[in-house]
Amino acid sequence: MPQTQAASVQPDRLREAIVSLLDGYSIEVTPHDESRLNSIADVLPAGTEVFVAHPPGVSLDRIVELACRVHELGLIAIPHIISRKLVSPARLEGALDALSANGIDRALVVGGDTAVPNAAFDSTLEVLQTGLFSKYDFREIGIAGHPEGSDAIGDQRAAQALSDKAAFAREADHAVRIVTQFGFDPHAVTAWERATSAEGIDLPVRVGMAGPASLRHLIRFAALCGIGASARMLVTRTGDTTKLLRTRAPDDQISHIARHRLDEPSSRLGGVHFFAFGGVVKTANWANAVLDGRFELTHGGSGFRVTRS
Repeated sequence: MPQTQAASVQPDRLREAIVSLLDGYSIEVTPHDESRLNSIADVLPAGTEVFVAHPPGVSLDRIVELACRVHELGLIAIPHIISRKLVSPARLEGALDALSANGIDRALVVGGDTAVPNAAFDSTLEVLQTGLFSKYDFREIGIAGHPEGSDAIGDQRAAQALSDKAAFAREADHAVRIVTQFGFDPHAVTAWERATSAEGIDLPVRVGMAGPASLRHLIRFAALCGIGASARMLVTRTGDTTKLLRTRAPDDQISHIARHRLDEPSSRLGGVHFFAFGGVVKTANWANAVLDGRFELTHGGSGFRVTRS
């Protein structure tokens, strides 16, 4: 198994690898961002993939409407479809019909941590197997990956579900890719990629990670999203609780994965998806600075610092 060492990559080559990894990054918005969509569109590169999250207490109709607004702004809208929130196949079909009619042909389909009463589906696979995404000419579907495990459904069930969805993808007439849950341990991501590849899973992967945000925010969201181990790792690394208000950026994660892709050119880790807990505009500005080359390598290249000049 290849081991990446900081001194083994020339700085210029590592910088290029970091920029390459972030090129074409995607980002997530929620209904709370609706009033800021114009400002968000102003800072995102044209054609950026914008995932529209479906939080608790929000109707699917509102997610469809928000996705259509994102699309109208010249961005690529990718609405979340939460399998266990669907009350009927007809409800799913109505949403896909409306999305397709407005030019949206991509979605992220996930199971969801909790089910609504009388849910029509129990898993992502059941939703995919309806054939409705093909009927409405969707070109690409994202599914979830859990490099750091899943507290909600358990690691064994998550692994089996991914294997089953990969088998479905081999016969599907639309593309399928994995978008991972956010985490803070890049070693877990690269180890998970190797393990899933060894099991015959060959789907491309977009690595989920949190954009720049305070440690306090990151720890809270990690707990809410069922990745408490990552939250505890952050606390351990921080040590001094007075640092909880400081902003933490994912530079170490990006550097590690960029090195991994240099070491393993056949890596399936093809890009980054940002969960913008510190704000979409803030995250986009940080990522854009990296794309513009406005960063300096730190700690022997194990991370980097964005410069504002």
